[in-house]
Amino acid sequence: MSEGKRLIEKCLAAEVQMKPWPYQIIDDTLSNPAFAKLQKGCDTNLKLETTQLHHIFPDQYKEWGIDFYDETVDICTNLLKNIKKLVSVYPSSRSYEHLGVNAHISITPRLPYKFHIHHEGLEKIWSAVTYITPEKNIGTKMYTAQDKHSYVKEAPWKKNSTFIFCGQAEKTWHSYESDQNCNRITLNLFIQKTRKNKCFMEMADL
Repeated sequence: MSEGKRLIEKCLAAEVQMKPWPYQIIDDTLSNPAFAKLQKGCDTNLKLETTQLHHIFPDQYKEWGIDFYDETVDICTNLLKNIKKLVSVYPSSRSYEHLGVNAHISITPRLPYKFHIHHEGLEKIWSAVTYITPEKNIGTKMYTAQDKHSYVKEAPWKKNSTFIFCGQAEKTWHSYESDQNCNRITLNLFIQKTRKNKCFMEMADL
C-alpha cells in the first residue's frame, strides 16, 4: 500500500474527538521504512542554529538532505482525490472552488521561540501535522480562545503520529513551540484554497 493510501485509510478510520473542538490523532502515520527515511533526513537539522521558523518545501528537500519527494507527491495526490471524504467526518468545514495541497517540512526553533495562538489561516480547510523528530518534545496546544489562560489540552508529541483538524474561524485556537533542547521538526499538510506559488499540488495537476 502506498503512503498516501495508508494515510487516507487511517484518517477515515480515526475517531473525531470533540473537546475543545473537533480533531483527530492517528498513530503510525507512515510505514516504518518511509518514516525511517524521512526522520534520517530531518535529524541532521535538530541542532540547526536558528531563531526563525523554517518551511522546507518539496522542491527544496534535496538541499536539506531530505529524501521524501516521491512519497510527498503520492500523499498529496491521495489527499486531493479524497477531500470530500476527509472533511465529511467533521461537523463543520470550509469549502472553496479551487483547492490544492501546501506540503512542507517545518523546523520550529527551540524556546524562547513560540508560534502565537491562532485559529488557522482562513484559506485552509483541512490541516495535518505529523511529528517527526526528536524523540520527545511539545505537541500542539489547544485553546478555547486566543488567550493562554484558555488552554485545554495538548495533542501529545509522539513520533510518526499526526494531529488533524478542519480550521474554523474564532474556534480552533492552537499554538506550537519546541522545548529548550533542540528544534521541533514536523511534516505539515494543508488542503487549502489555491494561491500562486503557495500550493505544491493542485486539483488541475491530477
